[in-house]
Amino acid sequence: MIKSYTVAVREIDDGAAAVGQAAKGVASLPLLKNTVGIITAHPECVPSGVLRDVARALPFPSVGMTTIAHCAGAEADTYMLSILVLTSDDCVFSCGASDPIPETCGVETAREAVRKCYGELSGRLPSEPKLALLYSQFFLAPRQYQFTDAISEVIPQLPIFGAVTNDDKQNVRPQTNARILADGELYDDRPALLLVSGEVSPKFYIASVTEDAIIMPRVGVITKADGIKLLKVNNVSAPEFFKQIGFLGEESGGWRNGGEGLLSSLFVLHINDDCGGAADLTRIPFMVDAEAVYCAGPLVEGAAISVAFNTRDGVVETASRICEQVKRDSAGGTVIIYTCIGRRFGLLGEPMAELSAIIERLGDDFVYTAAYGTGEMCPTKVTKGKAFNQDHSQTIVACVF
Repeated sequence: MIKSYTVAVREIDDGAAAVGQAAKGVASLPLLKNTVGIITAHPECVPSGVLRDVARALPFPSVGMTTIAHCAGAEADTYMLSILVLTSDDCVFSCGASDPIPETCGVETAREAVRKCYGELSGRLPSEPKLALLYSQFFLAPRQYQFTDAISEVIPQLPIFGAVTNDDKQNVRPQTNARILADGELYDDRPALLLVSGEVSPKFYIASVTEDAIIMPRVGVITKADGIKLLKVNNVSAPEFFKQIGFLGEESGGWRNGGEGLLSSLFVLHINDDCGGAADLTRIPFMVDAEAVYCAGPLVEGAAISVAFNTRDGVVETASRICEQVKRDSAGGTVIIYTCIGRRFGLLGEPMAELSAIIERLGDDFVYTAAYGTGEMCPTKVTKGKAFNQDHSQTIVACVF
């Protein structure tokens, strides 16, 4: 069994003051035999040294990431750092970062770095892990889904949950302060893992768009794709197909800046989940050229595709719905929620509306944290022999244990 607690730190400029706040909060906790921390912090905590200083001062190892906004229980803010403390007598935690993964390296090199990291961390556990939490920088290439795929090849039944770090500046190095954290070190060139073994049985929840948000249901079938490149729908080139159905067109403004994406729109892929069922995956189309429509996440040939739009009401409704599902299934426990930064943009003048809805619904029944990511990792289904691990975009995901 895992007990959990949250500690919120409001100081993001003064390292010593932040360490004092964190130490005071942690000192009051009844820690058990094995403990780990999941730290979430505003990107301004990176140049100030607060994130590094707090992580290094904790009496237990930690992983985490930066985000432009999050909550830890009822504490919600943009400029904040929080620690989700997991402690247990019968569960064991192992965490760390992979070797560097240059954006110029090949896919297999990246996958091998992640497999090596998994092997080293799992080797420290007394039994096979039951849950993996993955934190990644935003990679243009190789893509984050290569990391989850690499682990799934080694241990297909392991569920992988996590998020991609972000900054409110351009999320491209070196301009960004987006970082992942592992054992007191900050990185922008590798992912971090937290493995959990023992008596833990996580449950997973996914929500993206409401039925009302789908404006073009099942308009076609993906007949050719290459990773994140949507090449053909119904055997017609993807750009041409979406122009034919009136979704794209230079005259209508669908091609922004002469060719850049469609960030207010979503594609919903209706797929088979390899576990005897069906699943919906949401993808943001972010760029168009003469050959393809490029999406934030891998595409699946043979999947039916729908077109949707995200709205403020849809974001709040899906966040509320996922929390109500959690409450129906569990009387209490720990909840980790990651929601897409694109959903926050959809809130327009109410940027805290989604976090407020989560706080209102979960109340005091759970220990929880919720943060914005630039991509979310969560299995759509977990069976005894396989976890169907997937990357998501414009989606809210929850892990409960």
